[in-house]
This record gives sequence, structure tokens and C-alpha cells, in this order.
Amino acid sequence: MATIIETGNHIAQNGDGTMRRKTAIGFVAEVKAAFKGQAPWSLTQFPNTAEILLWIDNFPDLAGRNKAPDKYEGTSFGDLSIIEEFNKSCQRFPMSEVFIWSLDSDLSRYHQNAK
Repeated sequence: MATIIETGNHIAQNGDGTMRRKTAIGFVAEVKAAFKGQAPWSLTQFPNTAEILLWIDNFPDLAGRNKAPDKYEGTSFGDLSIIEEFNKSCQRFPMSEVFIWSLDSDLSRYHQNAK
């Protein structure tokens, strides 16, 4: 879910109103198709309350600590949820390649090779 929210945020923050609207229309079509199982994307289950309670206490430390030596920002709650989904997918699919597809170097380093 964080990926959908983050992408929507980026769309709303870039370009002029016409470009943002055009991009948002395409985005909505892709998200709807994914929810219907029609897109090349595969949705994972959204975390439930019990799952979030397992890792939410890590957030204050991660938010307060620089996520890289050259970055003066902590891990966002959205990124934490993406990382936790990565960890869950690695456990669920131990024989498969699992990675976070992102231009964000902090997220793209999460990669499990196929065994």
C-alpha cells in the first residue's frame, strides 16, 4: 500500500496540472487493474493491525537515525512498511528472487537472490 500512496504523492507534486491529471488517470487505471488481477503487477496482502503492531515500535529509532552516512533523514514510515513487506515476502518465497524495485538507493539495496 505504501508504494501506491508514495507514487500518488509523486504524481501530485510534479509537472503542471494537466500533466499531473493525465498521469493520475493512467495511475488509477493501473492500480484498478492490479486490484482486479489484470495488470502485470501482483498485489500482496495489506498488513493487518496485528502485523503492524509487530514492527511499529521500530519506527521511532529508524526515524531518528540517519538511514545512510550521507543522508540526514531517517527511515519514513512508508519505507518501513515497504521493508517489512520485503521481509515478509522473503520468508514466504525463500527460493525466489525478491527485491524492492525502486530508484531510491536506500530501498533498492534490499535484494534476495533465488536459491
